[in-house]
Amino acid sequence: MSLTVWTVIFTSNNSAFGYSKESMITYIFLVAFLQSMIIASSLNGLASRLYSGEISNYLLKPINLFGLFAIQEIADKIKNLLFLFLESLFLFLIFKPIIVFPDLKLFLLFLIWSFGGLILNFIITLLFGSLGFWSPQVWGPKFLFFMILDFTAGKLFPLDILPIMLQKIIYLTPFPYLSFVQIQLFLNRLNSQDILKHTVILVFWIFILGTITNKIWKKGLKSYESVGI
Repeated sequence: MSLTVWTVIFTSNNSAFGYSKESMITYIFLVAFLQSMIIASSLNGLASRLYSGEISNYLLKPINLFGLFAIQEIADKIKNLLFLFLESLFLFLIFKPIIVFPDLKLFLLFLIWSFGGLILNFIITLLFGSLGFWSPQVWGPKFLFFMILDFTAGKLFPLDILPIMLQKIIYLTPFPYLSFVQIQLFLNRLNSQDILKHTVILVFWIFILGTITNKIWKKGLKSYESVGI
């Protein structure tokens, strides 16, 4: 749908909102890729697994629970990548777009930032899952989170077409670092100062949210109780 809408917009315009047709098409393919690789997670059902006592099967075994979660995430990403490749190939054959690629240096930094976004989303998902230590009712907050994420991570449209004040508010959250900032880097729309600033902020969010999640997880484990056969 996004490809169709933006293709129509660029039928009579060479550029729109500061994007060329090639840049916008590249943006659409990239946001689909990053949404599948970063935001999609196998841990979305973690809260119910905690509250139901299912997680006790792992807590009683000599395994690293976070390591297990990480392996499950990797497996899920590989599966997503396979389906994404087939879907993208199908769309590519239909629309025959021209994709804009950065130089090797920016591309490597894009991969590093994407990995950082993956870690950040992993931490956020664990944070929501930790609520399962106290209640199974996390569907409401998670639904609200995903609704906000669609808007603030740049899934629906590039954030830089919004008013400056609204952009500043969104950048006070970690959500742009789950896909939008990575795409801006890929499209070479950031200067060296912006790159340094966003690198520091991405590391900052990983550290802060990682620390908070770790404390909440440990607190939950101390009060955790389960009943089974």
